[in-house]
Amino acid sequence: MKLNPFEKKLVRHPLRFWLQNHIEAPLLTSMMPKPMACFEQALEIGCGFGNGIHLIREHFGAGRVTAVDIDPEMVAAAKGRWQGSPHGLKDIDFAIADATRLPFGDAQFDIVFDFAVFHHIPDWQMAIEEVARVLKPDGFFVIEDLYRAAICNPLSRRLFEHPQQNRFDHREFLAVLRQAGFLILCERNVFNLAGMVLAQKTLRL
Repeated sequence: MKLNPFEKKLVRHPLRFWLQNHIEAPLLTSMMPKPMACFEQALEIGCGFGNGIHLIREHFGAGRVTAVDIDPEMVAAAKGRWQGSPHGLKDIDFAIADATRLPFGDAQFDIVFDFAVFHHIPDWQMAIEEVARVLKPDGFFVIEDLYRAAICNPLSRRLFEHPQQNRFDHREFLAVLRQAGFLILCERNVFNLAGMVLAQKTLRL
């Protein structure tokens, strides 16, 4: 599901970028095993206005970033932002794509990122299956997302447009990750409103 106009303004606000760069990124990188592995190929699902690309390159050291979004407006905005940067579009690929039908081959990426996107996806379970498919064995899935209590309430429904059916909490999200063949390396639950998870793809038994 695409963002509504209000949420688009919210996610592109400079304060949102500051929070991502100075609060969220350090918390996410602190979950990674040390020393951090070298990630040649990274995928961001739901690239928005392109700030996640900065996080992935600067904080996780990814060599090449592929950024996808279901909204063509978002992809165009992110591409335009990076086209005008000092390094241009070097080592960045963009695509319009549905997270439940990723246009990539099996075992293509070393690491996949979800920066608060899966709560927008009606069939989030299928999206997790797709992440497992495109990740290389032992690849990492870095997640920060919002849970049912944060989006299925009167205030959130008034301000935003999120799917209201088939939503998840922290426990349910972890359970589906495990069913898809992921090992949970680190997980943080903030009052069952939001959470962060580091998962690693393993071979299914």
